[in-house]
Parts: sequence; C-alpha cells; structure tokens
Amino acid sequence: MFSQDFTIKNPTGLHARPAAQLTALCKGFSEEIRLVTAKGPVNPKNILGILGAGLKNGTPIKIEVEGEHEQEVGEKIVAFLDGLNE
Repeated sequence: MFSQDFTIKNPTGLHARPAAQLTALCKGFSEEIRLVTAKGPVNPKNILGILGAGLKNGTPIKIEVEGEHEQEVGEKIVAFLDGLNE
C-alpha cells in the first residue's frame, strides 16, 4: 500500500475546481484511493466527499492507495496536489 502524509498547500484549499480535477484524475485509476482526514476517510473519486471534507490550506491528510500500480498512482496524486499551489 502507498501511504504518504500531505498538507494542503493551495491557498484556497480544495474548492470546486481543484476538487473536480482531483476527482477526474482519480476516476482514471482502478486502484482504491483514500484521503484520510481528521473527519475520517474520503473517497476522492466522489467530488461531494472532497468538498464535504472541507480541505482548506494547511489541512493535513494522508493519501492511501491500494492496487496493482499503487506507487505510481500515489505519486501522481501527490504531484497533482503539489502543483495546485504553483
């Protein structure tokens, strides 16, 4: 299993546009993906789950991926989230 701690760095957090982009990215993978937050696990393949989690700038999360290409998928998700603050 891929597991990595991450802190949301995007100044506006994961609002509608980046949440939709993350959902589209994650739906392209067959692996099981979770964003573990203080409120519990979130399925990033569901935009309402992401928006409901209230992931603001500075929010710590853990990215977990299980499946055949878990390392590659996890790294792509981390790279996407890292790129939001550029």
